[in-house]
Amino acid sequence: MMGGVRVGILGTDAGVRGGTGDSNDVLGGGNPPGVLGLGDDAIPLDDVQRIIAKVTKDWDPPNPRTTPPIIVSGATLEKAADELNKLAEWGQGGGSLRTEPIAAGNSTNLTVKMHANLVRRLPTWAGYAKASPAAKAEWDQMVRKLAAHEDRHVAIAIEEAEQLAKDLVGKEISDIAQMVTDANARMQARQDELDDPAHTDHGAKAGVPYGDVNLDITIK
Repeated sequence: MMGGVRVGILGTDAGVRGGTGDSNDVLGGGNPPGVLGLGDDAIPLDDVQRIIAKVTKDWDPPNPRTTPPIIVSGATLEKAADELNKLAEWGQGGGSLRTEPIAAGNSTNLTVKMHANLVRRLPTWAGYAKASPAAKAEWDQMVRKLAAHEDRHVAIAIEEAEQLAKDLVGKEISDIAQMVTDANARMQARQDELDDPAHTDHGAKAGVPYGDVNLDITIK
């Protein structure tokens, strides 16, 4: 490549990886920015503003990932609870924002493809079919409460994705990396707040919205 052509791609996966503002050096190597092409019609690349005109969304309608499955064994609720407690979390909900890279060039009024990477995973009890009606009812109520908790995590991810999609319109593409990083940081802070002991304690706190996720292991 010659003639001062800008090489590499612009875009971001940096926010998902948790990078800082220094991680948005998204220009590849090569000659410094100059004119694009040769001849009288050459356009100074630095004079072209590559503005985002539209953002496409992969979360509308929401379609969160539900795999890999969370399967717990145990013939009784007590044994199933023992298996659940070996996990980092009984379920999983949320997302991680990223945009697809934009090829270098001098086109304007760009469309950015954005992904929320939604996830919603709930446990399945392998011993459910052979459990007593009372044990099944207790498991079912737990899963309903857990689903409400994880759905709130998914909703937070969607809210932050929607805000980022709105904020990106009208911005220059060089702003993308830092904006995605910042949006993921805001989302993580909100997810952590939902799970902290003062709010739901990862859903286990009684008597609060998105809480009451518990199993009565005395039920046979």
